[in-house]
Amino acid sequence: MRVAVVCGHFMPEVGYQEVWIARALARRGVQVRVVTTTAVSSSARKVRKRAYPAGLQQMPEGYEVLRLPVDFRFRSAVVARGVVPAVVEWQPDAILLLGIGKLFGVPVLEAEALLDTPISCFFSELAEYRRRHSLPARVVAWMQDRGFELVKRVWYRKAIRRAQLLVCNTPGTLEWLRACCKTQEEKAALAQKARVQVLGYDHSLFFFDPAERELMRRQLGCQKGEIVALTITRVLPHKGLERIIDAIGTLQRQGMSLRYVLIGGLRDKYQRQLEQRMRGQMYLQNFQLLPFQPPDQTRRFAAAADIGIWMQPAISTSEAMGVGLPVLLPRRLSLSHLIVEGISGWYWEEPGGFEMALQRAVESIVNLPEHARTEWHRQLAAAHTQRFAYEAILDQIINELGLTLPCKVGT
Repeated sequence: MRVAVVCGHFMPEVGYQEVWIARALARRGVQVRVVTTTAVSSSARKVRKRAYPAGLQQMPEGYEVLRLPVDFRFRSAVVARGVVPAVVEWQPDAILLLGIGKLFGVPVLEAEALLDTPISCFFSELAEYRRRHSLPARVVAWMQDRGFELVKRVWYRKAIRRAQLLVCNTPGTLEWLRACCKTQEEKAALAQKARVQVLGYDHSLFFFDPAERELMRRQLGCQKGEIVALTITRVLPHKGLERIIDAIGTLQRQGMSLRYVLIGGLRDKYQRQLEQRMRGQMYLQNFQLLPFQPPDQTRRFAAAADIGIWMQPAISTSEAMGVGLPVLLPRRLSLSHLIVEGISGWYWEEPGGFEMALQRAVESIVNLPEHARTEWHRQLAAAHTQRFAYEAILDQIINELGLTLPCKVGT
């Protein structure tokens, strides 16, 4: 089987779904070509500053990446010539098209040479991704919304009509697509083709190893019974991370044996502000803010932790759940499909319910002995592999396209 993955940006250093998809397919024995650009995503320029070299590259995981020079870009949108020839040359049995809103893959939807090739389009659009934490951010969000109405909606409607499968990363994304439909035919096509699938993870990188939990907790200096809370996200001002730090500090002052690790610092002014806030807590030695870590290291932190905390959607949530970490999330439509309350995590009610929900979650963990916490991790990791690992997700997607992956998931 040959599959083309088409996306405007492809950054193995960062990961994200296009990278995990390519790796998972290659492990299943699929021949994969990623058609992308030399561009670095605007949201990841602090991770990689220089553009990628153009041309074909064979990746050690067993797939190839063809990077096309960028002819035009504006924010996340990128345009490059030669997208369709690069896909046609590959003669794929299926096309996985990610990020229609970034312009790059739109020509694939219109190519006559690919009309007989099934396409699955992936969508992550979500209203809450619009940053509105300041006046300039609200102005940008307003411009993005107007741009969507004028331009992107046209491409999305084209995808609804042309693609055989529409993969929505959240229930909120599906609602967004419904709002795009202008005709009854489009609404019927969406109802037939759309599926909600989570932002998954690479099972070869995110899994639970009790030995890693034990070792990392020793390295953190955890005392017996101590609870480790963890957040993995790009540390940016609009994410409400101050609220987590203050809530952890309050519980510490109430006598809770609690440690907080925040991963994703960008070595900027805002990171220094958060570090200053941590130093202002009574038990400052129990706070840690780290820069981005490679996946094998974030996996170890997730194994060592007892609760993960996210204030908004992030792919790192699913990755941590793949390690068996129970999570605390706001109760939003975009996150409503992730956890079973009290079993794989907890929801908190916005806007004011975070602190009480965190306290209840911590109280439900604090009396659990270490062997029970380890077993909880093990059970959740096994269950989540069947829902969130891209091996399982891709089985469903490829089957929906009328094809079958060439081998079964390994253990």
